[in-house]
Amino acid sequence: MLHPGRISLGVGSGEAMNEVPLGFDWPDTKVRLARTTETIQIIKKLWIEGKKRKNGFVDFKGDYFSIRNAKLYTPPHSDNIPLYMAGVGRETVKTAAKYCDGLITVTKADQSREILDLFNKSAKDAGKDPFSLEKIAKPKICYSTDYDKAFKYIEFWRATLLEDVFNTDISDPRELEEKAKKEVSDEQLKKSNPIITSIEDCIKPIEEYFKAGFTRVYIHSTSPEEIEFIKVFCKKVLPYFQENLQNKR
Repeated sequence: MLHPGRISLGVGSGEAMNEVPLGFDWPDTKVRLARTTETIQIIKKLWIEGKKRKNGFVDFKGDYFSIRNAKLYTPPHSDNIPLYMAGVGRETVKTAAKYCDGLITVTKADQSREILDLFNKSAKDAGKDPFSLEKIAKPKICYSTDYDKAFKYIEFWRATLLEDVFNTDISDPRELEEKAKKEVSDEQLKKSNPIITSIEDCIKPIEEYFKAGFTRVYIHSTSPEEIEFIKVFCKKVLPYFQENLQNKR
């Protein structure tokens, strides 16, 4: 049994690099989002409706997926496992608000107002309280006292800065890497993936996400020494936010 209250599920509409090599097709964005929406509905039926019904069997008929007399024989003990959806596009944000318990996005704090406003409005339109839903930011941070060494570790993420990269039909990582080397400059890379040489310097950027309206910030560290990052972050950054949260209560 997984730890109660600490498990959540994140879903998304996929990437060609993760699917095409396995023999799956790569449809357009609209189709992928429709498929993802149906899978979310099926998951929730199995989790929630199946548990409420006496025999636990449920049905679902969709355009892409269907289940008939399906039963989850090992249902979650929790009444509600949070289900979050990752996305940055308008339709994905609206889907997350309607069907999920929150949104995960890599959108920068200073560029997130439109997305968060749309998410809140879509939640209200669906009859949900937007303040009951999580808005989760997922910024990258690279920490090292050696700047040049840290830069080598953010090089891995250059391809993520390609325009509309998550919708591209390129499935060969080597092709993506070469394309990124040509189209994404070092300055763009450094701006999108902050290099922190003093751990306290990541406090202000994290604060900006909370000020923008995010309820959680999940740090995506791409540091050369991850254990060291965790140690200094827990020692010097977490106490700052714990203290500030207590003062606001």
